Amino acid sequence: MPRTGLSPEDARRRAVEIALARIREHGFVKLRLAEVARDMGVSHAALYAHFRDKAALLDAVTESWLCEARARTASICAGSAPAAERIEQWFVARYRIKSARAQSDPEIFYGFNEATAGERPVIRDHMRHLREELTALVAEAGLGGRDEAEMLEEAMSAFLHPELIGPGPRPEREAALRRLVRVVLAGLAAEPGPRR
Repeated sequence: MPRTGLSPEDARRRAVEIALARIREHGFVKLRLAEVARDMGVSHAALYAHFRDKAALLDAVTESWLCEARARTASICAGSAPAAERIEQWFVARYRIKSARAQSDPEIFYGFNEATAGERPVIRDHMRHLREELTALVAEAGLGGRDEAEMLEEAMSAFLHPELIGPGPRPEREAALRRLVRVVLAGLAAEPGPRR
């Protein structure tokens, strides 16, 4: 980007920071590329070198939040607790992250919800990553593979889907999530027959 003195990566990062601040102040739907460019001290056209449109900038904003969430789930996956315990921790962490964001950063959470509803590529990539993590945990626990991981994810959707997350986290919802994870895992452990 001309006149910023920033590398392309730093310019993108700065644009995302400005977009985050503007979304928090004015709301998700009122974000304008021209205003982000002005705050950066560059032309509107210069910003297009990094973001082809507003949706691409919003994807980058969403991705910045998802990177934080992925770091938390990855650390759980790499932990030393038994795999079944890490599965529970993994779901609880996702619940806490989303419900806390819905409470503390509602406009950013609204954007995440919109990206999810629109099945944006950034969300599809994130969900693929989560499926891979959960599938590995389920396999490590000896409870199956991809099919069982997808079933678990679907069973927990009332706690994790952006449209169903309430501001929180709320202890009673977290307790209910923990109970449901344990029930489903016990059912998988009791299921007869070979697992993939």
